[in-house]
Parts: sequence; C-alpha cells; structure tokens
Amino acid sequence: MIFKQLNKQSIRTSILAGALALLSACIPAAVGVIAVTSIDLLKERRTVGTYIDDNLIEASIMKEVFKDPSLGRSVHISSTVLNGVALLTGEVSTDLQKKRAGEIANSFQGINQVVNQLDLVGKSSLTSRTNDSLITAKVKTELIRDKAVDSTNIKIVTERGVVYLLGIVKPVEGETAINLAKTVSGVTRIVKVFMPPTK
Repeated sequence: MIFKQLNKQSIRTSILAGALALLSACIPAAVGVIAVTSIDLLKERRTVGTYIDDNLIEASIMKEVFKDPSLGRSVHISSTVLNGVALLTGEVSTDLQKKRAGEIANSFQGINQVVNQLDLVGKSSLTSRTNDSLITAKVKTELIRDKAVDSTNIKIVTERGVVYLLGIVKPVEGETAINLAKTVSGVTRIVKVFMPPTK
C-alpha cells in the first residue's frame, strides 16, 4: 500500500508544474484564484512538498479503506493528514475494524503518527453528518474571523458534535481556536491534535 516513489514523484511534479503555471498566468479571470493560492502558500507552515504529500496520503488512505473488504461501505471513516500525522475519525462497529483502519493509515510512507479516534458506535446517519458539516463550517468561520488565529494551519473535522482540531499552531493560537470552537452551538466536545510550528 506504500506509494511507489516514481508515481508519487510524477504526481508531485505535475501538481507543482500546474501551480507554477497558474501563479505565472496573467489571465484576468484567474486573478482571484491566484490571490487565494498565494496567501495560502505564504501562511502555510508546511513545506510545499509536505503539503502535497499530506493531501495525496489523505486521499489514498480513504481509497484503501473503501477497498478493504472488512471496512468499505459498512463504516464511516474520515482521514485527515497534516504534517505526517493521520487523524482517523468516524464510526466503526468492531475493535477489529478500528485496528484495521489504523493499520492502513500507518502503512503509508510519510505517516509519522496515527491518531485513531474512531468510535465503536456503528455508522452515523446522513442527518448527523449534515449537522456535523454545518458545525465544521461555523467553526471555520469563527477561526477565519479572528486575526489571532491562522486558520490556514488548522484542519477541522466534526463527528457527532465532537470537533477535532488538527493543526500546526503556537500555544496562544491553539487556545484561541479551542475557545472559538466552544462558542459554536451544537459542539459537544473538542479534541485537539496540535503540533508546534518549526518555522
């Protein structure tokens, strides 16, 4: 399940080439996109290579979970990867399924740690997931509004009202993010997975 280096490198090269082409373009219609991309890259505390790797691994974990006969459509699992840390959230029915999902995530080159927060409660309903999406959007909005928090470096996932904050943050940013999340209606608990910035 580990990426083949050649394939990974070719994908990374393609993405970087596309990003550079976009940033160097002088098309008026793309000005808004270029501006947003530039801001994100300037604020991002990961290297471009790590940013790309994280996103590729995140998608690949989900692909392998879906293909696995013991998991597939019988579970609800979300994979979120930041700086080599994989956060697994959602619901499974058995300890074996939880363990298997963790093994899949840990099998990828570039993953340094797996934070397995899967709950043994069975697959959540569509209504519950819709509500979670609304909570995530509200928390993101609060973080974006507050200038004391660099929301670019925090990923937010909500499962059954539990908000997971995964980020590369300074201590004051982390505390501010937690306090902001607490103000959002529907949040039942907050789980933080924070890492200190290196740059």
